[in-house]
Amino acid sequence: MNQIKNYVVCAHRRIKSTKWVWKDTRDEGDIYEIYRQMCLHSLASARHFLEGDWEYILWDQEIDHINEAMPLNNQLTYDLWHKEPCNILWVGPDVQFVKPTKIFGEFTDFRLFNWTDPKVWHEPNQYNAGFDNLFNNDLSYHPHTMDPKLWEIERKMYNEWNKTEGMDSYSNQQIIHNTMFWSQGLEWSDAHRPELFYQAQWLPTWAPLETQDVWNQCSYQDAQVIHWHSSRHAPTKLECMRQVNEALGVTPVTELK
Repeated sequence: MNQIKNYVVCAHRRIKSTKWVWKDTRDEGDIYEIYRQMCLHSLASARHFLEGDWEYILWDQEIDHINEAMPLNNQLTYDLWHKEPCNILWVGPDVQFVKPTKIFGEFTDFRLFNWTDPKVWHEPNQYNAGFDNLFNNDLSYHPHTMDPKLWEIERKMYNEWNKTEGMDSYSNQQIIHNTMFWSQGLEWSDAHRPELFYQAQWLPTWAPLETQDVWNQCSYQDAQVIHWHSSRHAPTKLECMRQVNEALGVTPVTELK
């Protein structure tokens, strides 16, 4: 019997356009290098804290615009999952492991873990989808045991994806993943795992830590994985990741492999 492979997957790409849906990234400096550094910190934290035997895959194809990234990631995930029996953990560049964390082998269903901001989402969209609990998908787990019918949902929505510039296209991947996730009928106590994906969108200075804890329904001190929301000023979030890894004694990595 072939051993099931575990993959940690991330993406770091040169993007020709500096327009990022609602902002221009030129205002934040060398965004390619900033995100490269984020990926290095994220990978170093995973090497230190993410349990299990796993391989790292970096997707680095150059693209014209940020809105091309999410459809491409969906396609590459679909291709990898169908290529061989495997478990795929997508880890965004601004996702940092801060305590021993076990995900591989822990879940048989497709998994998201915690809210995004806003938590409730009923905005107009091409899929006419709405969510009383909208989960963030920058940490998402596709185990080899997930229901193959979820891919039918994904493929149908992927093929209808409006990939033009704008917030609608940018939001579509999260809509697709939430549609897949909530179709599984999970109980709330099982679905909501904030300690596995603490959202730090207001840290370090835009709100007190206590406010962020209340929002997550989880203490920062109990978090195993932190999502820094780098779209809310990437240089500041990179510095948070650097300081946290340093404080935790995480061994730096110099290559994304």
